Amino acid sequence: MAEALSTAGDQLARVAVAVLVYERTGSAVWSGFAYAMTLLPGLVAGPVLGPLADRLPRRGLMVVCCLQQAVLVAGMAVPGVPLGVLVVAVAAVAAIAAPFKAAQSGVVLDILESPQANKAGNARLGIVRETGQLAGLAGGAAVVATVGTTLALSLDAASFVAAAIILGLGLRQRPAARDSARPHADAGGALRIVAANPPVRLLCGLVLLCSVTAVPDGVIAPLVEQADGPPWAVTLMLAADCLGFIVGARFASRAGERLQRDLIAVLAVLSLVPLALFAVRPGLVPMAVLLVLSGIGAAYLPLIRGEIAERVPRDRVGAVTGLVGSALRAGQGLAVVGAGVLAQYLRSAAMAVAVTGAAGACLSWWCAVRWIRTLQAERAIG
Repeated sequence: MAEALSTAGDQLARVAVAVLVYERTGSAVWSGFAYAMTLLPGLVAGPVLGPLADRLPRRGLMVVCCLQQAVLVAGMAVPGVPLGVLVVAVAAVAAIAAPFKAAQSGVVLDILESPQANKAGNARLGIVRETGQLAGLAGGAAVVATVGTTLALSLDAASFVAAAIILGLGLRQRPAARDSARPHADAGGALRIVAANPPVRLLCGLVLLCSVTAVPDGVIAPLVEQADGPPWAVTLMLAADCLGFIVGARFASRAGERLQRDLIAVLAVLSLVPLALFAVRPGLVPMAVLLVLSGIGAAYLPLIRGEIAERVPRDRVGAVTGLVGSALRAGQGLAVVGAGVLAQYLRSAAMAVAVTGAAGACLSWWCAVRWIRTLQAERAIG
């Protein structure tokens, strides 16, 4: 419930901030920059602040993060707040999300100790997250248009307070995973753990490949336009991917432990093959079907998060998941920017999606084969 509230609030805030900045400046560039600031700070905050999830009690850290975000968003809702302050506050809210997400991964592992339950828990969190995004996509623009940016941001601040209360009352306090007096679990330490563990390295490669699934979102407006679709179809196309993810994650959460590990390979390939089919320049309905299929495949991401959490030391889960999450966000940003440049060069958004999707599908196939061989070797050993 806390995840659903904060995710829906995040979507609402992104729309409100973009609208508020555009109203103040009349510049689409500034508006886009403000929206980007809701995502980019996590690239640095993940490796730097993610280790806090191992050095501090995780429930307390999550509650404090939610309350800090509530205060910052409430400040953004004050009429007439200077633009510079608004942008800094947006960046701070995004940065604080990094230790929250790292602590969340650790809490799931603490509560659901069996491998199957851990992966199922991550999958259900993914369902909740995507449902929140769907709610934000469906209602964000309407809420901002109806009540204005000030009240919309106030609602977002309230969602963070509600999430803090739910987490504080609903989770049992547990001690920190690491003694804070021990050496700092920094990004370098997490990177060494990943480098020394071949299966984890392979899983991290599959996480990075999931970045390619963000490409259609980055060029969704020209995709719809070139398919002769109306402007309102943009929201539907964005929702198609979320809907597919919910379906895939629901199935994955119900699978057994052995099948969950096998599904990582199958779903990884499925997430990218439909994007390669954009080469046929599909109309709106086929495009929506392909995006739903890609979303179903992307449900391998929570399975991988659970698998990585099981394969690294318990007291380094926060540092490693923070690093992996930052790498995913960086990959998504690079993939979207690259696709935009490619779409401009090819004069076709669909072909840009197809090219990146085909390249990603080939790499995912190679990684999937290696993952299956890894599982076979581990099962042979017993």
